[in-house]
Amino acid sequence: MLHEMRLKLEEFENIKYNNKILEVRLNDQKRKQINVEDEIIFYKFPELNQSILVKVEKIYCFLSFEQLYDSFPLEYFGYSNLDRNEILNRIYSIYSPNQEKGNGVIAIMFKIEDIEYSLNNNTVK
Repeated sequence: MLHEMRLKLEEFENIKYNNKILEVRLNDQKRKQINVEDEIIFYKFPELNQSILVKVEKIYCFLSFEQLYDSFPLEYFGYSNLDRNEILNRIYSIYSPNQEKGNGVIAIMFKIEDIEYSLNNNTVK
């Protein structure tokens, strides 16, 4: 199955230059549909004019972002220059503690398949 996600510039470039191998999201209904061996197209937001195709290798579920970030080296998230608290502040600027508590969180480990992936009919959900 093919999934689509948007990424801010820094996150997109962290993947593009092989600094990031884990994507972190709420474990909402959309993410619960992702399985190992599925593919994800990451679009650079807001332009949506560049994309990267990855293959899902593993999926890890946690109750909180704190548990998630404590379970892996920070380099896996593309943040070798930030500490854990700075990373948590960034994620909590996107997701609220109520969203975290209601959904749990997910770490998607992936491998890049195509750096400059394109579809004839780009649709971003």
